[in-house]
Amino acid sequence: MHHSMFRHPAVIENIRRLESWKITIVPPRIEEGKAKIALPEDIVLWCERALSGRPLAGRRILITSGACREAVDDVRVLTTRSSGRMGRELALQAFRLGAEVTVVQNGSTPCVATIPVETAAEMRDAVHHSCEGHQPDLYISAAAISDYAPERHEGKLRSGRDISLTLHPLPKLIDEIITRYRVPVVAFKLGEDEEDRGQDLLVRGASIVVVNGPAAMGSDTSDAVILTADQREVVTGTKRELAERIWDHVLSRAPAWGWKTG
Repeated sequence: MHHSMFRHPAVIENIRRLESWKITIVPPRIEEGKAKIALPEDIVLWCERALSGRPLAGRRILITSGACREAVDDVRVLTTRSSGRMGRELALQAFRLGAEVTVVQNGSTPCVATIPVETAAEMRDAVHHSCEGHQPDLYISAAAISDYAPERHEGKLRSGRDISLTLHPLPKLIDEIITRYRVPVVAFKLGEDEEDRGQDLLVRGASIVVVNGPAAMGSDTSDAVILTADQREVVTGTKRELAERIWDHVLSRAPAWGWKTG
């Protein structure tokens, strides 16, 4: 139907009435000024959400996902090979489990709210704004947030000659969230043999740390280690399988955080 018809007071009132009867309404996709039936992928996700028992119902989850892009000049950027797949799978699994999910990313994920960003500074501002405005119940730092930003050159750097770039270190968002807000944090540590630094993140206040190697970037699979204060689990498989195990660990710790689950 046309979008104007979908917004008609009678339609809105009838949708509200159905929802008051605990009937789940799968929202349409708005394209070309029309409210069209949701994509099959979205309908499946809504069905999975309805059948999951919704143990995360009422919980607000904030996730950072994917790569940031720092401008070198008007044409070039400094970025990473992160595809955002891990953050996407974590967001989709949280949605299946009934949560209200917001993803800060340079991209999109179906069925969840998205805050679009490009640079690490924009991601940092968006996360702080979200935490200060309506603090989440859990923050998951799955993004490959830039560690450095280059000094930006105006215009386009000329080719055919050696160039030196000055890189400035950026604030560690994960440390700011841990120290400023009283919210459980799931952190990621990327690199070879990074478990010691993962344990350090736990000491500094992270609730769960996932350690994986550079080979996971841009891949559909991951060899990872999930660390908590009292557990160490090796997970090898797809990123969806890893996301499911991470959420299992979150749910097992929910009572200690004062959460009531499903």
